[in-house]
Amino acid sequence: MKKSTVTRIWIGGLVVQAVGLLMIGLGVILMLAYGGTFTQAASGNGYDFVPSYGGFFSATIVLIVAGAFGTAIGGIVGLVAWIGALVNTYQIPDKTWFAVVLAGGVFGFAFALIGFAAMVAYVIAGPDGMAFRQPQAPPQAYRPSAVTPTG
Repeated sequence: MKKSTVTRIWIGGLVVQAVGLLMIGLGVILMLAYGGTFTQAASGNGYDFVPSYGGFFSATIVLIVAGAFGTAIGGIVGLVAWIGALVNTYQIPDKTWFAVVLAGGVFGFAFALIGFAAMVAYVIAGPDGMAFRQPQAPPQAYRPSAVTPTG
């Protein structure tokens, strides 16, 4: 996979994730603003949200769930781009970039900013492994043996 393809896939995944997160946030804000009422808590400390189970409340739930699916799909697309970056950097004789992208992605599962930083570094300064690819020799044509069978 070419570096430009990895870059386009990764940025596309980020956009899908961002749109999904915006949908989740918008759904929560609309639900809390117009999908119910806040009443005084029984303990006297704070408020409880009491939803009004109608069409608007259901629409906000659908918006939140659609945003969650979008965020998950964007994450999967980002994972595909990371794997593409690993395959691309593995083809380079010097394995430094491969190690950086691999370590950044693995640590990114626990600390998202590390994985994000590793992919940003690869997109900005990483080499394209397709340039280092070894050309494959064409298959040899079949040549019949000079010895003829006797029978």
